[in-house]
Amino acid sequence: MTVNGSHKNVTISDVARAAGVSKTTVSRYINGKYSLMSPETRERIAAVIEMSHYRPSSIAQSLKAKQSYQIGVVVADVSSPFSAALIRGIGHVLLENNYVALFADSKNSLELEQRLIQTLVSRKVDGLIVNTNSYYNPSLIQLACQGMPVVLCDRQVSDYNFPLVGSEQRQPILDVVAHLKEEGFHTAAFFTEEYAANSARFTRRNAFLEAMAFHYPDQDAQSLSFTVDISDQAGTIRAIEQLLGRCGSGNTPAIIGVNNVTTMHVVGAIRAMGLEIPRQVGICGPNDWGWDEQINWPVIVPPGITTFTVQSYEIGCTVAQVLLQRIQNPAAEKQEIRLPSELVVRGSTRLRAARV
Repeated sequence: MTVNGSHKNVTISDVARAAGVSKTTVSRYINGKYSLMSPETRERIAAVIEMSHYRPSSIAQSLKAKQSYQIGVVVADVSSPFSAALIRGIGHVLLENNYVALFADSKNSLELEQRLIQTLVSRKVDGLIVNTNSYYNPSLIQLACQGMPVVLCDRQVSDYNFPLVGSEQRQPILDVVAHLKEEGFHTAAFFTEEYAANSARFTRRNAFLEAMAFHYPDQDAQSLSFTVDISDQAGTIRAIEQLLGRCGSGNTPAIIGVNNVTTMHVVGAIRAMGLEIPRQVGICGPNDWGWDEQINWPVIVPPGITTFTVQSYEIGCTVAQVLLQRIQNPAAEKQEIRLPSELVVRGSTRLRAARV
C-alpha cells in the first residue's frame, strides 16, 4: 500500500478495510481463532494479508496477550545428530506459528540444564521443551507446578505427569532380540552408557532383559548388559572379549547398542579387534540420527548396520505442536506420544546368510 506514491507499513486497520471486516475479526484470524468466522471471511482475510505483505508486530502481540512469543528449548547434547534433527523439527513448527525458539545446550549436565532453564524463564518464555539429563528432576516439577507449560522430549521425569513426545523404546528392543534369535546368534548382549538417570537408556535396557527372558531363558541377561565409556575403546574391547569368552568357540554373539553413538563406538572396537561382522560378532542398534535415508550403510560400515528407526525430526515437529496446544489450553489432558520405529535388517545381523 502506498501513500502519495511512497510505501508505508501496512496496519491491521488497512487489512480490515480491504477485507471488509472489523479489526477484531482480523485479530482473531491472526491468532488462529477461526471458529467465529465463515470460511469465505477467512479466505478473504488471507488473500489481503498475502497481497499486502502484512506482518503483525510480535511486540504488539506480546504486549496485548502478555506473551513473549518465545519458546525455550533445552537439549542434552546439541552436538549429537539426534539433537540436530530434533532442533530442525522444533524450529520449523515454531517459525510457522510466529514463535521464536531460544535453543540451549545443557552439555549432558543436570546442573547446567537447571541454570539454563532459570535463564530462559527470566526471559519470559511462554513455554519450555526439555530433553532432560535426569529422570530425577524436582526443579522442573516445581516449575511446572507453578504454571509454566513444559513438554518433555524423548526422556521422562519421575514423580510427575509431564506431557511427552518421543520414540517407541520398548517394542523395538523386543523385535530386535527376536530377530537375533531367529538368525541363530548364540546370545545377545546390551552395550549402554550410564543409564540410571536416563529414562530412554533405562527403558531400552529393561526391554532387553525382558526379551532375553523370553528368547534366551537359559542366559543370565543381567550379566550380558555392559556399561561402557564411549571415550574408552580399550575398556569396550575388554567387554567384547569377555562376551566372546562366555560364548565359547564356534558360537556367535550379537551386540545391541543403546544408541547410535554407542553402536558406532562398538563398531570401532570390533574393527580394532579384527573381528568379522556378522560371522564372529553381530552388531545393531537404534538409528536415532535420522540417517537411514541419507547414508548408504553397507558402504560406510560394511556389511551395513541393522537398525531400528527413531524419527528425530518428526519428534521435534510433534513436541513443538504439543507445547503450542498446551499454551493455548493449559487445562487440556496431558499426552504421552510415542512415534513408532521400524526394524531395518542389514548385513550386520544376517548370520544365516554369512554362514552359507
